[in-house]
Amino acid sequence: MKFALSLAAASLAFSVPATAHHHEEEAAEVVVTSDMEFPADAVWMHSFDAYESEAGKPNAAFRRALGFIRAMEAEGVDPERVKVAIVVHGPAVFDVVNDERYGAKYDGETNQAYNDIAQLIGYGAEIWVCGVAAKYHGVGNAHLLDGVKMAPSGTAAHAELQRRGFGINPY
Repeated sequence: MKFALSLAAASLAFSVPATAHHHEEEAAEVVVTSDMEFPADAVWMHSFDAYESEAGKPNAAFRRALGFIRAMEAEGVDPERVKVAIVVHGPAVFDVVNDERYGAKYDGETNQAYNDIAQLIGYGAEIWVCGVAAKYHGVGNAHLLDGVKMAPSGTAAHAELQRRGFGINPY
């Protein structure tokens, strides 16, 4: 048994430099050209889930949603044909509130997600807040940023979006 553990430890020790070297190679400039085609008459409906949140920092789910819209646009897809929805629950409910409510939660800080939310709304994105999480965290409709809407629950919001044809981002 000791031999097996020693062998495993040695194997791990020797694999670390190879892994580190591998990442250095990836950092070099590379050209990537997509082979995927996007029909001009198609509509893409994709939803994202926002749960993780860190005080004073933009929300990664909002950044992923914006990145999706921009990536599709870069591929020649008309942004009007890209429909995005975000379901916000858990501590992320604070990322869609006004600065007064955000500051009350986070010692006077301002909401860093505001610009991302405004851009998403400008693209026509639907942003739905889980009503259960909002109530739990003391966030009411009056606290929400313009264009953000309340759903009865995150589960109901995801179900409705899927019923309407939205896919869900797996990460």
